[in-house]
Amino acid sequence: MKRLLFFLLLMPLLTACPPGKDSGEDIVKNFRKNGYNMLPVNKHGYKKITFKLPESMEMDYSSHYTYKSDAYRYREHNIGIIFSIERFTEDDLYSTMMEDFIIEDDLLNSFHDAYVDRRLGSLHEGGASFKKDVRKNVKFPGTIQVVSGQSSSGSELLYYATATLKVEKEYYLFQFICDKPMMDYVYDDFERILASVRKK
Repeated sequence: MKRLLFFLLLMPLLTACPPGKDSGEDIVKNFRKNGYNMLPVNKHGYKKITFKLPESMEMDYSSHYTYKSDAYRYREHNIGIIFSIERFTEDDLYSTMMEDFIIEDDLLNSFHDAYVDRRLGSLHEGGASFKKDVRKNVKFPGTIQVVSGQSSSGSELLYYATATLKVEKEYYLFQFICDKPMMDYVYDDFERILASVRKK
């Protein structure tokens, strides 16, 4: 009887969220309340830049969806979004990603195009939108496009909002990954993250 009473008292503690953390239900509710927007508020650093992410995004330690092992990956489990960032430098011109790829003087587009090409090669029936310049509120030159496809035949169709920014002599590749219905809502959030990028 004492053991049963102990577990009954312990259950609320086991199921409670950590202090200051919203529950998954609250996160989804706030997402709707904010007009289906994830507002980037928490400042993060990676290599020589900083950027802002929604506070509900947490570090993800899987190695999926990125090319480089030192990439940073974040995930929003409740809404189903993965964010990643990778840095490329002139040393990466000799990497396997750039093998058999025509390297132009414009390294921004060379890295972006090579990355998108590798992404398309990893997808079943992949496709890509037209590439365009990032919005004017982004502080650095960059290019952006959306890649879509399945990881294997019959699997879920995923969309990869993919952007590359040139910050001095380095190239930062950003991805926002989710399904099509969610991408319709969060593409502008991805653009807000790009607009938050600053040099350290």
